[in-house]
Amino acid sequence: MKKNTLTMKNFIRAIACLVFVLAGMNTFAQEEIEFVRKSKILTTPTCTLYAADFHVHNSVFQNPELRNKMLANNACSTFIVNYSGFTPEAEAAFQYAVDIWANSIESSQPITISASFQPLAPGVLGQAGPVSVHTSNAPDAVPNVFYPKALAEKLEDAQINPDPFGGSVDITVTLSSNFNFYFGTDAMPPGGQFDFVSIVLHEVAHGLGFGTSFRNTNGITGSIREPNNNIPTVYDLFIENGAGQSLLDTNFFADPSTALHVQLTGGDLFNNSPLSINQNGGVIPEVYAPPTFQGGSSYAHWDSSTIPVGNINSLMRPSVGSGIAIHDPGPITLGVFEDMGWSICGGSLSIEELNAESVEIGPNPFMFAISIKLKVGGNDDYTIDLFDVDGRLVLNDTVTADDGLIIISSDLYSLESAMYFIRITNKFSGNSVTKKIIKG
Repeated sequence: MKKNTLTMKNFIRAIACLVFVLAGMNTFAQEEIEFVRKSKILTTPTCTLYAADFHVHNSVFQNPELRNKMLANNACSTFIVNYSGFTPEAEAAFQYAVDIWANSIESSQPITISASFQPLAPGVLGQAGPVSVHTSNAPDAVPNVFYPKALAEKLEDAQINPDPFGGSVDITVTLSSNFNFYFGTDAMPPGGQFDFVSIVLHEVAHGLGFGTSFRNTNGITGSIREPNNNIPTVYDLFIENGAGQSLLDTNFFADPSTALHVQLTGGDLFNNSPLSINQNGGVIPEVYAPPTFQGGSSYAHWDSSTIPVGNINSLMRPSVGSGIAIHDPGPITLGVFEDMGWSICGGSLSIEELNAESVEIGPNPFMFAISIKLKVGGNDDYTIDLFDVDGRLVLNDTVTADDGLIIISSDLYSLESAMYFIRITNKFSGNSVTKKIIKG
């Protein structure tokens, strides 16, 4: 199933007219809410990557821009890898894959990986995930949502210190030493050999946050959120079914519930990250959700039936065969990364510049309506999300800007007087901005 969400215009036009009040003119004083970080150590890997039983010759090389950045030796991020059990050739291939990521995403904070090369279960090529997840009070973070450690540190422009778990490692990666691997870096593995660089590139993506979730099912009841704190991860914010229903919307899916089990195993899940849709030609990319739930695979990969072997986006398929090399993260995967909060090396994937300076919101505090004035994208479609301080989505609307003006009035009167976070997302470019706003 493919669902196109960007080819139709939603011609909802505002009929109310408000006097626009700049945010900087309000004199309302709100007592600051003290931030208390919530953290959770991860005891199981986000991903378990299995060897597929097909053998083909197929190579996906780096796109020219990425290749040129690597040749220039001017990476946008710094990775520190602590190796255990690696041969020199395995270590060199691992480092090459890390260098691809260092030239794909941008962070001022070092990203530390603990890497092991050892026997794993039969058929398992590798497994990986973040060491821990954390809530963040960074300006661009959604409140009361878990971020993988490396991304939380990037958003806060600082190391999480003191680390509640007493360590500096951000990501763990374990690769199997039982396979016939190809350790070359030319993306040309011979038949019968598994490309080591591709597997490392895939696993590091999971450590950076792709697929990180507490999703699970016992065969009857499914769940998404971390059960002790009832908190989702940032990856979960973008998952919806074919009807456009967010899996985090408790109006449809209590957590836990049989309804969530049906969703996790129904073959009808999608990632509605605006930038991934934009990078996929306007088609919302499908998420792997086979009828039998596979821990470490289900929900955390692209659907293999819609992204074939050899596709530029095939790195994050749930399995890989011998003779296949994928040395590019892929544009839709990078779209998800940027929407989760990573910066892309070389500049945003979005087309227009939507930032805090190009958006004015008022009145602040508001009562019955919110007026949004845009300096760019004056007639585009926008998604408006309003979150409370606990990260709960209290309003979601899709509107068309009218000469740079958006008026939101539905359901605002019933909101409690409190601080909120409003996120404005351009549905064409995928670019978004989040601001604080107060209900008076």
